[in-house]
Amino acid sequence: MSQLRENMQEFKAIRGEMAALRARAASENRDMRPDENAAYNAKAGRAVLLEEIIAEAEGKQRAPGTLFHAVNGDFSKVLLGGNAGGAVPSRNQKQMSHEYAESFLAFIRSGGKHAASALGEGFDPLFGGFALPALPGVSAASYEGSNSGGGYAVSVPTDQNIVTLGVPDIGVRSIARVIPTQNDVKIPRGTAFPTAAIKGEGDGTGVNIFTSSSSTLDQFTLSAFMMGVANPVSWELMQDVQTFQEFAITDLIRSVNILEEGYFVTGSGSGQPQGLVGNVGTGTGAATAVESTGAYLLQSTFDVVGALKSVYHPTAGWLMNRKTGAAIRKAQTQANLFAPIWTRENGRDLLHGYPVTFSQNVPDLPTATTAGVTPILFGSFSDGYVVGDRGGSGVFVKILDQPKALEGLTVLLCYRRVDGRVRRSEAIQAVSISHS
Repeated sequence: MSQLRENMQEFKAIRGEMAALRARAASENRDMRPDENAAYNAKAGRAVLLEEIIAEAEGKQRAPGTLFHAVNGDFSKVLLGGNAGGAVPSRNQKQMSHEYAESFLAFIRSGGKHAASALGEGFDPLFGGFALPALPGVSAASYEGSNSGGGYAVSVPTDQNIVTLGVPDIGVRSIARVIPTQNDVKIPRGTAFPTAAIKGEGDGTGVNIFTSSSSTLDQFTLSAFMMGVANPVSWELMQDVQTFQEFAITDLIRSVNILEEGYFVTGSGSGQPQGLVGNVGTGTGAATAVESTGAYLLQSTFDVVGALKSVYHPTAGWLMNRKTGAAIRKAQTQANLFAPIWTRENGRDLLHGYPVTFSQNVPDLPTATTAGVTPILFGSFSDGYVVGDRGGSGVFVKILDQPKALEGLTVLLCYRRVDGRVRRSEAIQAVSISHS
């Protein structure tokens, strides 16, 4: 029995580790890396072996007459079969006949309309009603944990699976160029073409010569900034709720992703990643007014497509707040366009045929008289924005069991060292919006 319990605990732990690997990749909007795939497959192989061992051991324990069979047997068979099949009546509870159990079920299903004579066996002459047939494992009451007249003594079960919060829209990392770094990287880029000019035909005098001109360059530094969060968890909680560690780590990973997304969109670039907003091409130039019909908003999406150089169009896409996307779709409906500009294919939103990515951190459309709000970005983000992950793209997880051991706490720590910079501003163009 102890060996079976150990196998089951190991199986559950492995399943949790496998789920954590999948959750980490999903939270980063990517496939698992080769090393993660290898770890996942190794764990899966061990899980399959344990499952076979557990199934064989449980098969021996599920035989009729055993405690396992009595507690985990089929509910309807226990109810209808009385003590048949290993059902154990509650202590001091009268064992009802098979006919009574059948009549009781019929009485419940009919909403109290059909009461057979066999129910007389369990009728309460003092307070009325009928006795519930013996149901092993059922101990809940309507007043669970609610009063001192017995309710506090009733066991209140809690589901071990914790319902997680929905992850907000995070999109920059999925469309940017992501590279691993080992140290700060200086990235040079051209800022101006050489200047060409017409020259006259050479006559040997040395006058009609080609104009000399060189490319103009600058450079920026892709560094790394530490982002992370620690969550102290009591040993009692991790021991009693076996799924809590997986839940806590998944939440910590998501919190790091949520934090970096904000910097990727609006970061100052000083002591933190540089954001897209305010550091890319001006696109439509002067702010476009948003009026009641949304016609100008639709026109701005056409204008910014025309402002992007053709070399960037093959990998171009949109980045915006989901609310802005809804406003564009609403304006499209009001405009009654013959050819809709916003479509959806294979589960992906498209605007003018270019994929749309949503981010909660991109500014929403203005609700007051404000000029210069940038709620829409369009361009090739893989050419225009670079993310540098120091030491790998994954969020690192550390389990620290020593620093707070005297308090009976284990610290779950998640971190990532990352920087993001605008690589080529002209590759991404902005739409500025003001309220009418």
